[in-house]
Amino acid sequence: MITFIRKHWKWIAIFAISFLMFYPALFCFFTNDDFFFLKIAKVSSFKDFLNFFNLVTDIGGIGVYRPLTLRVFYFLTVEFFHTNPMPLHVISFATFFLDIFLVGTFTRLMTKNNKIVLLSSFLYATSVTHFGQLYYIGAFQELFLTMLFLGSVILFIKYETGMKGKHPLGKLIMSLFLFILSIMSKETAVVLPFALVLVHVYLKLTKRIKVSVNTLILSLLPYFVILGVYLFMHFNYFGLISGDSYIWNFAPGKAINSLAWYGLWSLNIPEMLVDFVGPGLHFNPNLLKYWANKIIPIFALFVLQILMIFYSFLKFIKSGKDVNKKGWLLMGFSLLWFMGTLIPVIFLPVHKFTYYLTLPLVGVVLALGYLLEETKIGRVAIGIFLVMWTITSIISLRLTYQTNWITQSQVVTYKVFQYFKKNGVNLSGGNVYFIDTKSDSSLPWSPTQTLKTVLSDKNFFDVFYPNLSEKVNYAGLAEMPTAPSTEVIESRQFLGY
Repeated sequence: MITFIRKHWKWIAIFAISFLMFYPALFCFFTNDDFFFLKIAKVSSFKDFLNFFNLVTDIGGIGVYRPLTLRVFYFLTVEFFHTNPMPLHVISFATFFLDIFLVGTFTRLMTKNNKIVLLSSFLYATSVTHFGQLYYIGAFQELFLTMLFLGSVILFIKYETGMKGKHPLGKLIMSLFLFILSIMSKETAVVLPFALVLVHVYLKLTKRIKVSVNTLILSLLPYFVILGVYLFMHFNYFGLISGDSYIWNFAPGKAINSLAWYGLWSLNIPEMLVDFVGPGLHFNPNLLKYWANKIIPIFALFVLQILMIFYSFLKFIKSGKDVNKKGWLLMGFSLLWFMGTLIPVIFLPVHKFTYYLTLPLVGVVLALGYLLEETKIGRVAIGIFLVMWTITSIISLRLTYQTNWITQSQVVTYKVFQYFKKNGVNLSGGNVYFIDTKSDSSLPWSPTQTLKTVLSDKNFFDVFYPNLSEKVNYAGLAEMPTAPSTEVIESRQFLGY
């Protein structure tokens, strides 16, 4: 054990620091769409379970084809964990740590430099962008997709470079299998075959492989055939994803704006900032009024990090011809990876979230790790950058925890859960009405409508208190029936203000 620790202490430190940053997520409750997914995860037969994978019928009206991450994943807690969220959070953390390891493996294959591997893995592991994936069970799909996606790419690289073994075809088959699992996890996996083309071009230009065009076409053909079949089936039977915030907009300006925000978020700027910056970079004064103690140090550290990155980039430009050529290829690869893996969500300007960066962030940390190490800015400078990166991430994480809809709504749903756990039996005889009071009319939103949203309407009650589900009404300011059995509950008591 001591020998193992001595040999791998850097990796152990990376995992430990990351866990210390995010461990409170282990104790978070369900919220919002979680209740719908828990509801449809209940099965009464093996046939019902197999229907999770039905590609021609949208069983349960889920609207998307994600049997592994939005069906089987929630099935685990319904069937084995008694609807306890903690085991699902544990699985999320295990998947996240595997993602970190795969980022390191991918970086090693791309750069053959162990120092860049450790730098990129550390930057990835401590990024605040992982908040949503670890705190919100519904975002587990991003972690699982990234694991399968990177696994598939890594096996494809080993197949093309002929690494480790005399049976490269087996690696290609396994890569293809992971691609199939990827598209069963989330639709954004459709970019994987194109990512493989990008990887091939990079390996070819850096003279790492001598694969002919014909061999490449034969290797990639199964991926594109599966992709074509999947897209045909998906658009015919599931359609294009839609919803309140799923508003497609293909205007170039909107896409550039979204890309800029994802770029800023990947450098640990808090997600909530998007709500305080208007057109023309006008800042809402409430940003500093309420959160100056966190925003000011975040901005200061962010500027210092940008200056160090810019300094590294200048040294990179002035570097030797051979290093410069390889570096430009890697920079170009990283940028295309970042932009390419964002394409499935970049045209949803109203539906921007940092957890969509789980896969694109790989390109960012790969480029940063290369710049910090290969431009020889020095151990001390790299150490200062890592400290600033970590502190920025921690402050942004605390601010996000205080302001993000995920943690705010989880507090609300747990309060409701506890309330009905205590009073549910007494309420089972009559109707239940959630109401707003007259004083609530001065608020910019209705507490009852907020409650309805975070509880996913009646899905919360279908999961935890099915005997009450049909009796629950979100009345707001509407007049209440006067029947003696009617239970009136003020919504605002659960919201904390």
